[in-house]
Amino acid sequence: MKNSNQGTGRLLGWIIAAAVLQPFGSAQAQSLSSKPIVLRVAYPAGGPADVAARKIQVPLQSALGQTVIVENLPGAGGSIAAASVLNAPPDGQTLLVTTGNDMILSPLAMSQVKYKPENYRLLATILPTDFTLVTSAEHAFANVDELIEHSKKAGSKEMTVGSWGYGSAPYLVAADFGAATGARLMDVPYKGAAPVVQALLSREIDMAFVPLAPNVLELVRTGRIKAIGVANTKRNPFLAQVPTLSEGKYLKNFVYSAWAAVFIPASAPPAAAARLSKDLAEIVKGDEFQRFLRDSAALPVEPMTLDQSAAFYQQEVEKFRRIAKLVKLEPQ
Repeated sequence: MKNSNQGTGRLLGWIIAAAVLQPFGSAQAQSLSSKPIVLRVAYPAGGPADVAARKIQVPLQSALGQTVIVENLPGAGGSIAAASVLNAPPDGQTLLVTTGNDMILSPLAMSQVKYKPENYRLLATILPTDFTLVTSAEHAFANVDELIEHSKKAGSKEMTVGSWGYGSAPYLVAADFGAATGARLMDVPYKGAAPVVQALLSREIDMAFVPLAPNVLELVRTGRIKAIGVANTKRNPFLAQVPTLSEGKYLKNFVYSAWAAVFIPASAPPAAAARLSKDLAEIVKGDEFQRFLRDSAALPVEPMTLDQSAAFYQQEVEKFRRIAKLVKLEPQ
């Protein structure tokens, strides 16, 4: 009788253990399948976000033990790639590489974009850099205050400011700059950062807010364009001699960055998001990736947990929505 009771007890113990472990096993099984992970990049091959995606491709393959593929799907302010990732199977295997700026602003500026930033979760930032106010070399402004005061002079023309189109991040940054300072600015749209820089070199435009990158840094160092100020509360380490825009008398806490990032649909399994977030955090804090960031004139990446990423992302969404409302941005 005693042996029978012991056998029944052991059986009951196995049943309880199986019941306890089964949800854990199911969550693990849902995390990621063995099929390839796809990093869908919202820009052409060779651009900064694409290069950053390819820098994480191999280490992510090693961390996951499975194939990682990079696909480029450019166009429409990143919205084509973003929509395609939402339409992929909801298993967390198809990820989006885009800038947070485009993710947030495209739905605010383009009527054909139907998704919302909340349809995605931020997994990791991979290429953050400061927006920097630069001018054509023909201008001799000593600082941002002189630029603002020149633009407000009676009888002077509006200063032309380049952007990559209505509703783009440079458009919003310039609009906020004008609203905060009273500077008289006229937006001149181009098809991206490279044409804007070229327009500065040929003196077609007076100024622009551009993400700091190696080519911009070299043009500033050689005097072909002039850096007036950095849109941050602390100076950029690559332009330590250039003040922040907040150091002038007209602006305080004027902070704008461009940041490429990896996103996952919000509908993806939480276990998949957690696994990818953890692996990406390890990759971006590694020496090789940090060296890539320095070579790209980017800011250091601070690894974030999923909760920290969510808080940062929501803060950026609220900031751009507030500015869009201030400057009366309407979808077109």
